[in-house]
Amino acid sequence: MWRRPAGADSLSKLVRKTGIRTVGPQGRDWMDRLTKGVAAALAVLACTASPAFADDDYSTDAIVPSWTAASAESCTDPDVAPVLTAFKDNGLYAPAPGGAFESGAAGWQLAGGATVAPATGGLSILGTSAGALNLPVGASAISPTFCVDERFPFFRFTYAQQSADVDASLRVEVLYPGLVKDNVRRARDLSARRGRGWQLTDRINLDPMHGLKRGAGWRLVALRLSVRDGKPGATVSVDDVIVDPRARF
Repeated sequence: MWRRPAGADSLSKLVRKTGIRTVGPQGRDWMDRLTKGVAAALAVLACTASPAFADDDYSTDAIVPSWTAASAESCTDPDVAPVLTAFKDNGLYAPAPGGAFESGAAGWQLAGGATVAPATGGLSILGTSAGALNLPVGASAISPTFCVDERFPFFRFTYAQQSADVDASLRVEVLYPGLVKDNVRRARDLSARRGRGWQLTDRINLDPMHGLKRGAGWRLVALRLSVRDGKPGATVSVDDVIVDPRARF
């Protein structure tokens, strides 16, 4: 006597979804078609699933600048202000070093055609902006190191696509000088789309204690911004890089 194959109840649901027709319960054709249908469905799912890239991916890189324990001896709490109240964020923020780009690169390491140029528009989070970081496709910029501890959970900045014709992807990474392994963390991939104007990022996780024990005290980190994906002509502008030491109060 023919018996229903184990798991056929769940597989039959897949059969109904994929439209596979059976040819008699005792024929091989039913199982052959079912097997092919399952394989096809799995292939479709594999092709349509989101890429296996997520925030908090770590890698190892040769990082400059370096860090030693003595590097953080001069760290103190920064001056902060509620600069985002107009955006319904009452947190207290401090500018990252050179993050307003008012004095050129101001310690940022620029590569691949990155420049600091007069700003066009902008959200003026840190006052009327005179300059902004411009990143064409293939360009990158590394901030000066700045002091953080476990009380510094997030950072934010403004960005815009300057091209009216093409889009680009902006990668945001946190660098952890002093760590031998997993010293680069991909914090966010942002889509800089044409016609959107200037935008404010949401809160991006800084993960200030990565690789350290809780309560370890001050350390130095840096940010790396790069445009890796985009068509020629795309340029992403960045301005007003701010850090949130919210647990200070």
